[in-house]
Amino acid sequence: MKMYRTTIIILLLALLGATPLLAIGPLPFNQIVLRGELPVTQLFRVDQYKQSFNFNLVESRNSIVAVGSYTLISNHAASNFRLSIRPGVTGNDDEFSFTLDEGEPLHPGQLTELPFAVRVASDTNAGTSVAGSRSMQKELGVRGGLASNRAILFENGQILAEIPDFDPNRYATGRYSAALQLSIEVI
Repeated sequence: MKMYRTTIIILLLALLGATPLLAIGPLPFNQIVLRGELPVTQLFRVDQYKQSFNFNLVESRNSIVAVGSYTLISNHAASNFRLSIRPGVTGNDDEFSFTLDEGEPLHPGQLTELPFAVRVASDTNAGTSVAGSRSMQKELGVRGGLASNRAILFENGQILAEIPDFDPNRYATGRYSAALQLSIEVI
């Protein structure tokens, strides 16, 4: 009985203590402040096509071989970009060329370097392609090119190798390799 009375007293005290809080109602406030951030997102990606790893140079004479594709996206309103394309593994060669790999048989008088030209052609802006057999640069990006959003700089395109017409009998047979150095800078 004593325990029953103690429990009732505790419940009454708790109820009396909570009554003023219920009478006040919700606390008044007139605004909620939300803050978000849109970070700068910049992406430059190059994808090399699988078929460019191993193709027949003789069958490709006087044709264009698709080497890869590129994509640039930037949401930074003040950014502009320039793509540099240089010949060779280190980018220090004089011109773009296929060179006979080391260890391949070579007979006197046979040629071992086959020059070619590179073309970088925009799919976004048809008027902005560059081509050449030596180092070159290309301005990248079209504002509003992605979903008509004027704030986004966007461009995608193709990297192509223009194989010249040549006499295969003048060249050593075997495996030939070429390299392109691509770099992008903010201007």
